[in-house]
Amino acid sequence: MRSSDGKCPRCLEFQEEVEELRQRLAAAGQYVSYTPGPSPSVSVERELQRWLAVNPRADAAVGFRAGWARLARVVAPRLRDWESRWFRSMRENDRLKARVGTLLRELSRLNDRG
Repeated sequence: MRSSDGKCPRCLEFQEEVEELRQRLAAAGQYVSYTPGPSPSVSVERELQRWLAVNPRADAAVGFRAGWARLARVVAPRLRDWESRWFRSMRENDRLKARVGTLLRELSRLNDRG
């Protein structure tokens, strides 16, 4: 089913993927030309109008699931980044604790000699 502007659901999904790749390239310092597309700061009204243009006969349940799926696509990269940062900080914390333990044992050993 196509909307009034000629975009099918797969076209909109493809457009979102292209925008995500452009954002990744920009973050890596690569040249990215501007095109209008999905924004990381989601406008609910704009997203609703965009979705309804493609799915004019959908019911509330379909819309609800589509909204959550869209939110997941927008938020998932940030959550994965935060999760990886958390695990890196926990590994660093464990390394530091082990290093402090080693230093304390060495200090104790040196104090026992003297």
